[in-house]
Amino acid sequence: MADTMMVNGTAWSLGGASVRGAAHVRRGQPNQDAVGWVPPVAGAEVTGAFAAAVSDGHGGAAYYRSEVGARLAVEVAKAALGRFLEAPLPSDDAGPLVAEILATWRQAVMQDLAGNPVESDWVESEQEKLLPYGATLAAVAIRPDWLVALQIGDGDMLFGYPDGQVERPLPNDEGLFGEQTYSLCLDNAADRFRVRTRRRIEGQPWPDFVMLSTDGVSKSFADEKTFLSIARDYRTSVRKIGLRGVLDQLEKWLSDVSHRGSGDDVTLCLAVGAPSAAPAGAAPAEERAPETSV
Repeated sequence: MADTMMVNGTAWSLGGASVRGAAHVRRGQPNQDAVGWVPPVAGAEVTGAFAAAVSDGHGGAAYYRSEVGARLAVEVAKAALGRFLEAPLPSDDAGPLVAEILATWRQAVMQDLAGNPVESDWVESEQEKLLPYGATLAAVAIRPDWLVALQIGDGDMLFGYPDGQVERPLPNDEGLFGEQTYSLCLDNAADRFRVRTRRRIEGQPWPDFVMLSTDGVSKSFADEKTFLSIARDYRTSVRKIGLRGVLDQLEKWLSDVSHRGSGDDVTLCLAVGAPSAAPAGAAPAEERAPETSV
């Protein structure tokens, strides 16, 4: 899937894929990841911006509706960030945006639960009702003058710049061990969001590449250096062969990554901005997307 948007004569091309993990296939489990993005809204004051999100539903037995929780998280983030894209003047304070996403996700979960009740002899608290839908969320919105990045839980967000640098725009989580992760279903979820807002200033570097992925991707590589090199390879490949050329091979690449690596569900979303971006057309035969290396 791909969309292309114009930003003051410059195009953002977006696309992505989500593949059921090899271990989930063996166990008969569904794909618990979700991905989505927002093209510009017709008539919006600021046109040509985009938003994208990925979510990873937790895999434990207690989270038996996490694939629903992940889907709802992406839908809620797209809606909230879509409004951010249209705002005449966004705020440096992303707290209200986080609060909106969290409150709307909880409402959506309760609506789903009301339509699909679970029989229980216990009077459950709200947190206990949210638990089966537990999921992470990583989302970004970029418009010509402003950006916001937010995340709760594991997963990876990378920004690329015209000089070739690739960085993580958000700090790592603290206070976790092993496979632990923070979640939308926690009572204190609002405090667990990592957030960055930034106004564009002339002369300062501005991202021209974004990669969002669930942790099944990064866990499949030996170390951080190898994972970051894959992101750089994708940035280069998209600019050489166009996003369509990369997306045509993405599901196969993700499937290979899961089979040879983590076995988890694997989801990747790419956004590349012109003016140096190649069109989202077919790839030349001699060019290829990055090879799997885990």
